[in-house]
Amino acid sequence: MAKRKTMTKAQKAMNAKIKKELQEKGIVPPDKPRMNRKKYIEEAREEWNGRDAEYYAWDVFLYRAISIVLGHTDWHLRASPEAVGVAKTLKLALRLKEFRDKLKAEGRDTYTMGEEYEYIKDILDA
Repeated sequence: MAKRKTMTKAQKAMNAKIKKELQEKGIVPPDKPRMNRKKYIEEAREEWNGRDAEYYAWDVFLYRAISIVLGHTDWHLRASPEAVGVAKTLKLALRLKEFRDKLKAEGRDTYTMGEEYEYIKDILDA
């Protein structure tokens, strides 16, 4: 397989000019602004914590949302980073229960955060 040549500055400038013209004509969608991830997470956390806690079926919507994000792919049908994040969250939940069951089998009800972290760090680092 042959290596691709890198584009020259002139070629990159030409591509940018053509893209801009196509965006002005409405053929190509405009560039999306970068997401402020920290702000987005804070907003989501606030919205979730402010939900109607008395409503009994939130787990149904949560399971549905998880299913949707797990199936989310990019343009090339590869799993999205968000889908990987949700998969990690599911694995973490299972591992945390496993950790609790291990402590219970050992007759323990206390543990250190370091113990818990060691038990789940392979998932966090995956």
